[in-house]
Amino acid sequence: MDKTDSSTSGFFKSGDTKAFEVLFKTYYPALCIYAKKIVNDLDEAKDIVQDVFVKMYDNRATMEVNASVKSYLYRSVHNACLNHLKRKNTHNNHNEYLKYQTQQSDNHDTMEQTELEEKIWNIIQGLPEQCRRIFTMNRFEGLKNKEIAETLGISIRTVETQISKALKVLREHLADFLMTFLLLALSV
Repeated sequence: MDKTDSSTSGFFKSGDTKAFEVLFKTYYPALCIYAKKIVNDLDEAKDIVQDVFVKMYDNRATMEVNASVKSYLYRSVHNACLNHLKRKNTHNNHNEYLKYQTQQSDNHDTMEQTELEEKIWNIIQGLPEQCRRIFTMNRFEGLKNKEIAETLGISIRTVETQISKALKVLREHLADFLMTFLLLALSV
C-alpha cells in the first residue's frame, strides 16, 4: 500500500473530505491519461474519471476496498471506459442502421414517385387532344382559365369542363394505383 493509500484509507468509512481531495488530486491526472488511452478522447476520459470519483464519493459509506485504493481506482476507470465504449458502439450501430433505413426509404420513395409521375404522364397523353392541351396549359404552364380561353378562342366554361374531365380521368385511372400504394405504405 503506498503512502497516499494509507493516508486516505480511512476516508471510506469516515467521509473525510480532505482525504478525498488528496485522493482526487493525486490520481485524477494519471487516471485521465489512462482513460484517454482506452477511449481515445481526452474530454470523454475526463468525464469518465470524474464520474468514477463521484460514484466513489457517493458510495463511500458502504464501499469496501480490499486492494489498494490506487488499484481500485484504475480498475473502476478501466471498467467505466469499457462500458462507455460499449454504449458508444451500440449508439453508433443504431445510427448506422437508421441511416441505412433512411437511405433505403428515400430510394424507395424516389422510385415510387417516378412510377407515379410516369403513370400520370401516360394518362395525360391518353386524353383527347383538346382536353390534354387545356389541362397541360393550366397545370404545367400555369395559365388561368381565362388566359387559356382567350388563347384557344373558346369559352371559359369549355376550359373548366375540359379540366374537370381531365381530373376525373386521372382520379379513375390512379385510384387502383393509389390504393395499392396506400396499402403498401401502411404495411411497412
